[in-house]
Amino acid sequence: MVGYGLDVEVHRFQSGTLWAVNICGYKTGTVYPDEWLVFGAHFDIAPYATPPTAVIPGLEQQGYGTRTGAYDNTAGTSMVLTTASVLADFDARRTMVFCLWSSEEEGLWGSGAFAGDIPDGVTVSNYLNLDMAGINYPGDFALSVYLGPDGSGDVIDQPGMYHLAEWIGADAFDLSYQIERGREEWATGGESPLWGNNYQDTVAIYESPTARSDHDSFQQIGVATLGWNGVVDGYPCYHKTCDKLTTMEEYMVTDNATGESNLVHSWDIVTWWAVYAFLHMDQTPVPNELL
Repeated sequence: MVGYGLDVEVHRFQSGTLWAVNICGYKTGTVYPDEWLVFGAHFDIAPYATPPTAVIPGLEQQGYGTRTGAYDNTAGTSMVLTTASVLADFDARRTMVFCLWSSEEEGLWGSGAFAGDIPDGVTVSNYLNLDMAGINYPGDFALSVYLGPDGSGDVIDQPGMYHLAEWIGADAFDLSYQIERGREEWATGGESPLWGNNYQDTVAIYESPTARSDHDSFQQIGVATLGWNGVVDGYPCYHKTCDKLTTMEEYMVTDNATGESNLVHSWDIVTWWAVYAFLHMDQTPVPNELL
């Protein structure tokens, strides 16, 4: 981030007797410097279980924990860094903040510490989250575009954010058909099947009833958030040593494309979708309509 020309902060925080750090890069806004637009992903990976069964020869793939974490969450970390490298040359109206969070796997410690330590006089206008993106559309899995929290199960409680995400997906990426399929799947089964099952041509935009990633830290301080992910619990290498780039490519193979090309296409869609949302939120922040 220093190389991109951003002002970098090593944000130290303490949880119990443990110290850890977030890494955040800043570029001051030209019009509203005290309004922060934050783009983040966690860079920690799932720790080994105790005892560390994941490192016993012959049981590496079955045990809990990893030292690679390609999908969870090197993918999201890489997208934040890629976006920061480009937007560092852009003069935004609001202060742009690009953060890599520590200790998400321990319980959102890093993002929670950051959200609880916002300087006096500063507000966070919106937060965008990238966690586990890549094993999703155009592979045979759903791409989830989630906002939250879900205030009620039967109506859209935050139509501003919902329709912004829908407009970008349908207009910029021509995903109207995939979004309609996702809407039908969400209405039928909710979030859990989207995170576990195989789907073709499915992009689901919805208010998430869960808070399993760093967006929740910002929702807790009243900030409207938007995030992206693919399959979660249905990924056999979730929080395991087999969570590697080669595994991701294997799972993204389809009848009409290689796993590598589908993975690149997926990351392109997610990164650009996030960038378009980011630029729109810089011009017009999206309020939390649940407040």
